[in-house]
Amino acid sequence: MAIIDEYAGFLVDLDGVVLLGEDFLPGATEALAALSARELPFAFVTNNPRLAPGEHAELLRAGGVEVEDGQVVTAASALVDLTREELGPGARVIATGTDSFLSQLREAGFEVLALDDWPEAEAVLISGHEDFTYAEIRAAAMAARAGAPLLATGRDPTMPMPDGPWPGTGALLAAIETAAGVEGQVTGKPAPAIFRTALTVIGDARPAAMIGDRYDTDIRGAAEVGLDGILVGTERNTYPGEPPRHRIDGLVNILD
Repeated sequence: MAIIDEYAGFLVDLDGVVLLGEDFLPGATEALAALSARELPFAFVTNNPRLAPGEHAELLRAGGVEVEDGQVVTAASALVDLTREELGPGARVIATGTDSFLSQLREAGFEVLALDDWPEAEAVLISGHEDFTYAEIRAAAMAARAGAPLLATGRDPTMPMPDGPWPGTGALLAAIETAAGVEGQVTGKPAPAIFRTALTVIGDARPAAMIGDRYDTDIRGAAEVGLDGILVGTERNTYPGEPPRHRIDGLVNILD
């Protein structure tokens, strides 16, 4: 039996499963087209906070994937939801991240403070970006040490890119936690919240599985919410917890 025939719905990671940077991995669009053709519900679940869900969806559509904006759940969108729940709309925050991430915060009603205004911050929101500075570490650490909740999109130390792994949000968060002496709360995988949000997208489709390229985030997080894990790639063969249900070389292998 092909893997695609075992499940009524799927959650699919983006980086390392569908995309490498902005390039589609071999066979990925074919596999996603097969899910659409069979009318199997699926949602994308990504720890990549650099783009808004709609921007991820537009990139996918440009490559020929049939997807709606609402089918993409990101660690950043989960962070926005968590901050709104904990602090309410209009909270004043210190934040680091891409222009897209900062725009998401402002669109959600948060006031993004200048770094020098860290004493006024009600929360510190951390997301990875390529222009991360010492000034951001200082402001974030000072605000967190003063009692502002430290929230981040994830702990992934790296992210897959065509020329090799780049530092991820986890690397930036580690620097701030070290300086602040405070442990942050994350919303990205393996945190259960992001999986539960994605499961609402595929409705009551069960059994369902998570397809990802990292055991520590994708597979371990899926197991915590009762989903099978399908591990893509050549990651190690021994696991500290629940092993993946399947191991495949690429997304297209769900059709085998």
